[in-house]
Amino acid sequence: MLLKAIVILVLAVAVFGAAGYAAYELFVRPQKALKAERALGPQAPPPDPTLPEYEKCMEVVKTSDVLAARGALAGFVEHYPKSTKIDEAKEQLGELNTQIIFSPRPAPEKQVYIVRKNDVLNKVARLTRTTPEMLMRGNGLSGLMLRIDQKLYYTPTEFSLFISRKRKMATLLDHEKFFKQYPVREMPAARGAVGKKGAAAQPIKLAGKVIEKIAWGPNGGRVIFSDKDYAKASHWITIGIPGHTLYSDPDPQSGLKLTKPPAGGIGIAPEGAEELSILLTKGNPVTIE
Repeated sequence: MLLKAIVILVLAVAVFGAAGYAAYELFVRPQKALKAERALGPQAPPPDPTLPEYEKCMEVVKTSDVLAARGALAGFVEHYPKSTKIDEAKEQLGELNTQIIFSPRPAPEKQVYIVRKNDVLNKVARLTRTTPEMLMRGNGLSGLMLRIDQKLYYTPTEFSLFISRKRKMATLLDHEKFFKQYPVREMPAARGAVGKKGAAAQPIKLAGKVIEKIAWGPNGGRVIFSDKDYAKASHWITIGIPGHTLYSDPDPQSGLKLTKPPAGGIGIAPEGAEELSILLTKGNPVTIE
């Protein structure tokens, strides 16, 4: 009888001991580990393996060789899109891209147009698929007059604009590669796609093209690039998506007048709106998502 009791006791200890160990492993140990992890505080993120490559780019930037710096940064942006330095690299690359395209500085992609009889700036812009403002800035012109046999440098471009609601960023691409990005200050409410009953509506991806560019002078009237008040103008870029006109959205403390489209739109800083108005041409594609 005593032996039987001992056997039962051993079995009970084995069964309940195993259950207790399992409970410890399932509940107690994880809680202890979590508490110990919290006591250590936030862990430092692992080192970014792209930092040495970014530093190499910065060394090239310091040489003041603009074309070499652009090439180095373009390569970094293309190959390391997840880098912690990607926004800084894009900011610098965008500045270099506009610096090159808006100046008489030589560049491999630039071509030459020879002015012929009866040529005017608007006509040359159409033939070169650029804009009059870009031709003026890219050649350092102070006036509209052209001379026969005058050399005008221009950059063949294939611009497209991608606007991200999530990032609140307008990204300009040239030949499908990054050119420059512009922060968005104001964005229309997203339209939702119809989904299953009870499911959250997903924002619709919108696609259109540049329809028209409008410059509003300080007195409220429309002006063109040859007018004296053009330098003080606020800009609209209408696209084939109703209610999504890009417009100059100045800081309230700047004292500049806000000329907002009647149906709302996408507000960006005035200097960004002016720059995009110079770069974009009618028909350039625009995508919003």
